[in-house]
Amino acid sequence: MGRIAVLKIGQGSFEQGFEVLLRISTDDGRLLTEIEGNLLPNPGIEGFYISWQTLFRRLKMPDRQYNQSQRGFDDDWEIDDTLPTNRATSDDVEVCRHLVRDLESRMKKWLQPSADENWQKIRERLAAELANSSDEIRLVIQARNPLLWKLPWHVWDLLELYDIGIGCVLPEYTATSLENSHLKVDKQVRILAVFGDDSNINLQPDRDAINDLPGTDSLFLQQPNSQDFIRTLRQKQGWEIFFFAGHSQTESATGRIYISDKESLRLDEFKNGLKEAIANGLKVGIFNSCDGLGLAQELVGLRIPVAVVMQEAVPDEVAQAFLKEFLSEYAAGKSLYAAVWQAQKRLEDFQHLPGATWLPMIFQNLTDVPPSWQLLQGTNSGLSEVSAQKFTANANRSLSNAIIARRGSIKTVFVALSVSLIAAFAIIIIRDMGVIEPFQLKVFDSLMRTRPMEPPDPRILIIEVTPKDVNAQIRPPDEGKSKSLYDSYLARILDKLATLEPRAIGLDIYRDYKIQGKYKSLIDRLRQDDKLITICQVGENASNTGRSPSPDVLQNSQRSDRVGFSDIVVDRDGVIRRHLLSLTPPNDLKISPCQSHLSFSFLVALRYLHDDGITASETSDERPQFKINNVVLQRLKPNAGSYHNIDAAGSQLLLNYRSSGNNIARKISLLEFLNNPVDRNLVKDKIVLIGTSDEAYGDFHSTPYGKMSGVVLQAHKISQILSAVGGKTQRPLLKGWPQWQEDIWILTWALAGGLLAWQFRALIAIVLSFPMLGILYYCSYTLLIRGWWVPLLSPSLALILAAGVTVLTYKIQKYRIAKLLSSEVQNE
Repeated sequence: MGRIAVLKIGQGSFEQGFEVLLRISTDDGRLLTEIEGNLLPNPGIEGFYISWQTLFRRLKMPDRQYNQSQRGFDDDWEIDDTLPTNRATSDDVEVCRHLVRDLESRMKKWLQPSADENWQKIRERLAAELANSSDEIRLVIQARNPLLWKLPWHVWDLLELYDIGIGCVLPEYTATSLENSHLKVDKQVRILAVFGDDSNINLQPDRDAINDLPGTDSLFLQQPNSQDFIRTLRQKQGWEIFFFAGHSQTESATGRIYISDKESLRLDEFKNGLKEAIANGLKVGIFNSCDGLGLAQELVGLRIPVAVVMQEAVPDEVAQAFLKEFLSEYAAGKSLYAAVWQAQKRLEDFQHLPGATWLPMIFQNLTDVPPSWQLLQGTNSGLSEVSAQKFTANANRSLSNAIIARRGSIKTVFVALSVSLIAAFAIIIIRDMGVIEPFQLKVFDSLMRTRPMEPPDPRILIIEVTPKDVNAQIRPPDEGKSKSLYDSYLARILDKLATLEPRAIGLDIYRDYKIQGKYKSLIDRLRQDDKLITICQVGENASNTGRSPSPDVLQNSQRSDRVGFSDIVVDRDGVIRRHLLSLTPPNDLKISPCQSHLSFSFLVALRYLHDDGITASETSDERPQFKINNVVLQRLKPNAGSYHNIDAAGSQLLLNYRSSGNNIARKISLLEFLNNPVDRNLVKDKIVLIGTSDEAYGDFHSTPYGKMSGVVLQAHKISQILSAVGGKTQRPLLKGWPQWQEDIWILTWALAGGLLAWQFRALIAIVLSFPMLGILYYCSYTLLIRGWWVPLLSPSLALILAAGVTVLTYKIQKYRIAKLLSSEVQNE
C-alpha cells in the first residue's frame, strides 16, 4: 500500500517565513503522523524565479509559446516588449543557467535544518519514512501561493537519494465520489486526444506518441469546433485519459485552451461536459501546452483524480520529448508519479534551455490515488489500487470494506497488547531461569563505568607495598619465610603513624604467626592499640580451613573488634559486585580458626565513626539488619537487580564502587612513607590502610573497573559505608527493586514497544524503538546514580521483541485484509 506525504504551507510569505504542516497517511486514508513547523524567511527566492521565468521565455521563441501580438499573456506572465523574441544569445543561456543554479542552491539551503526545532522534526520524520518504506511514497505540496508550486522542490536533499515524483494539491479539496464510477468492460485505455490551434508549432510528434501506445483506443480531434468537442467529451462509454496539445494560457484561477485557430474555450465554459466525463471514468488529464497552471487547478476542482500540465511557456522540442518519455514509462508499468519524474529528469538533455526540468507538474485530488496504467486498462493487476481508491474517502467506502477495516483496527490493538504481554512474560521467564544474568551483569558493569567521575575519598590513605618495596626490604636472617612486609618494617610504619595521629589503621596483610620477642614495641602496639584492625579468613570446610588472626592481637584480650574477616563473595563470572558485612563462621576451630563475625572493612569504618559518636545497632527484624546513624544497611536478596538465586547468606550489600576506580584514595609506597617526610594532613584523623599491590601474593580481584588489589577493594568498601551514613560526601547505598516491581518495569517497556508498532504499523517502528531504548538507558542510568539498580537488558529485549512481533503480525493481517478486499472487488 502506497503512502502520501503532504507538505501543507500555510500562512506567511517569503519575507516573513511560512507555517508548515507535514501530514503522512496511507492510501487507505489512515493518518500516520502530523507535525507542525515553520520555514524561515527566504526573501530573494521570488525574485530569482521571476528573473529565470523572464529570461527562459527569451530562449526559444516562438515554438509552442504564444505569438504575443496574436494571443497575449496574462499580466503576471507578461514579457517586456523591449526584449528580443526571435532568438536567444549564448549569453542569455549562460545567465539563465546561473539563475537556475542560484535558485536551486537557495532552495537547498531553505530546506536544510534550521533554527526551528519542529522543522527539524519534519525533516527527520520524512527522512525516516523515505528510508524505511518499501511502498511508493508521493510527496505533494499544498499551498495557496502558486509560486510555491512552481519552485524546484526536487533539489531537496532528502529527495535526492529517492526516485520519487512531486505533485501539487489545492489548499481546499473535496473527496471524489465513487458512487457513479465507470466500470470498464474492455482492457483498452480509451484516450480522447484534442489537437487545437497549431500556429507556429508542430503537433505531429504528439500524435505519433499517442498513436504508438499499445493497448489503447484513441480518438483524435483535429481543431474541432466547440460543439463537437464537448459532445465527444461526454460520450457515455467514457474516456480514461483526456489529452490536449496546442496553445493554452492561464487566466486568473482558470485556464483557456485554443481548440482551433478561430475558437477558444475557458475550462469553466465546458465544466459540465468535464463533470460527465469524470463520472464516466475520466481519471487523467494531460495538457502538453503552455502555462497550464490554471487548467490544472480548474480540473482538480472538478474532482478529476490527476492532471499533468506545463507550468510555463514550453518550447516545442521540450513538450514533444516529455510526452514521448512520460507515456512510454507510464504504459510500461511505472506509477504516474514515477513516470512523470523519469520524463522530467530526461529533459536535462536540453542544456540550451536551463530549467526545462521544472516545467512538468502533477496536480491531483488529495483523496485519490493516481491510477496505474493497468488500472486504466481495467486488468486484475489494478485491483489493489481499486481497493485503495475505495478506501480514500470514508463516506464512499462500501459497508463491507468499512467493517473489515474496523475489525482490522480493533484486532491490531488487541494484538499489540497481547504481543506486549507475551513478550514481557517471555523475558521474565527467561530472566527467572538465569539465562540472561551474565549479560545483565555486564550491562550493569558498563553503567557503573559511565557514571560521572568522582574524586578520591579524602578520608583514606593507602600505604601500598609495591613489588619494588618487597624487593627492597632487607630480609632478617631468622625469618625463613618470604613475606610482603617484614616485622621490622611494620614496626617502623606503626611507630611513624603514631606520631601522625590517624583515626584508624587497617592492616590488610595476613599475620597468622607469633611475632618474635625482639619486636616488643610491635607486639605491644598490636595488643594495645585499639585503632589498629587486622584480618583473618573464615574457613568453609576441611579442605579450606582459612587463615588465623594474629595471635598477638587477641592475646590477653577478649575483644573481637580488633580482627575482621577478609572473605569476599564472588559472582559466577568471577567479578566482585557485593560487599559482605557479616557472617556466621563454623564453630569448629579446626575448620575456621577465624571466628570473627564482622568484616575487616566494616570494623575499620566503625572505628572511624566511633570518634564521631556514631555506633552501629541491629534492627529487630526476623533477619536483623545493621543500622548506623538512622541508615539501614539493607540485606541483599537472592533475586535483587539482575541476580538470579544467588547465595545471599550473611549480611551482604551491593558494592557501590566509587567511580574513581583504582584511584579510590591517595596512595603512598612503603619506602616513600618510611624514608621521606609525610604531610601530617594526609594522616591525621584519617583511615590508613596497609596492604600489598604485588600480584605475586595473589591478592588481586576482578571488578567492574578491572583488576583491583585487595587493599584498594577494602578502601572501596570502607568508603561506601562512610559515605552512606552521613557527612558532606554522602552517597546512596545501591538497592534493587522487589521482583514484582521489576516485572512491572519489564511489562511497561514491552507495552511501549507494542504500542509503538501499533501506531506506525511498519518497519519504521523498529527504527523508532532505538530512541525508546535511549530513553530506557537514561532512566536506568539516572536511577543508578540515585542508588537504584534497575535492570536494563531485560526491558530492552522486551521492547524490541514486542515491537518486532507486532509489526510482523500487522503485516500478516494487512496481507489478509488486502486479499479479502481484492476478492470482494473481483466479485463486484
